[in-house]
Amino acid sequence: MDKAPYPTGTHSLEQRLRHLEEQARFTLDVLEMASTLGDFQTCINKLHEPTALLEETILRIGELVHFSASAFYLVDENSSDFTLSLCSPALFREMLDAEVQHLIDNGVFALAVRENRPVTVYSRDNMYRLVLHVLATTSRTRGMFVGVMSKGERNLSGILMSLLSIVLKHCANAIESFELYRLFRQGDRDQYLFVDSLPVPVVELSAVGEVVYANAAAVQLRLAQGDSFFARVAQTSQGLARSSIVQCGEGESVNGVRLELTGEADNILPVILHAAPWKTGTSELHVRCILVPA
Repeated sequence: MDKAPYPTGTHSLEQRLRHLEEQARFTLDVLEMASTLGDFQTCINKLHEPTALLEETILRIGELVHFSASAFYLVDENSSDFTLSLCSPALFREMLDAEVQHLIDNGVFALAVRENRPVTVYSRDNMYRLVLHVLATTSRTRGMFVGVMSKGERNLSGILMSLLSIVLKHCANAIESFELYRLFRQGDRDQYLFVDSLPVPVVELSAVGEVVYANAAAVQLRLAQGDSFFARVAQTSQGLARSSIVQCGEGESVNGVRLELTGEADNILPVILHAAPWKTGTSELHVRCILVPA
């Protein structure tokens, strides 16, 4: 005897159960993807331009949405204008520049800056859809992302829109971190230019006493980058020199410590050490020393 078909109610319940299981798996996949979207591998403190960050962001976005072209407009720190920093592929550059200028003129670009979500508009020739999303942190606007889609492409779902926002939020935060590191590096360069002009020897030491920077006057005392500071200290001053550097490594300054250095032909050079802990732009703890001839 053939088995009777499932009653309509039971069949409907099984379909709903399968649908809920698929939705649960999809939700878990989305959550897992969202947890990795902000994991930028680029070493920000070693970058000199944000291009690598933008390229990595395009790769992340490509895991979610297929855009015919992607572009980033970053805010110029001097003029506050939005300037095209990256367009991929480059053949869309002129088209996007013209479209963005049109959106600036009609006020849509300003609207997208105020919104913290994707804004979709059609291109002037009605062949493409442009997805605009501001790059903003809690403190300021950093730029604008513009994605180009064919008019026939399916609309982005709410979930994809949310994931796109997550990626671009992390991108904005990474750009802000890059800008802070850039300012720190600029400050470091200005300080070193000033220190190098001083007539007194100045050296910067690592936590183990390696010379990581020496101005011109220090080089004349045979203290050059890569040397060990303690190798130039006379045996009679070794203990005092090491305890002074340790004290600075613990966050305390030392002043007026009399040391003896060895010069050429092992002649003794008495100096007065003034040292202080100092953090570089990359947050490494160094010891900056001034060696005043005694």
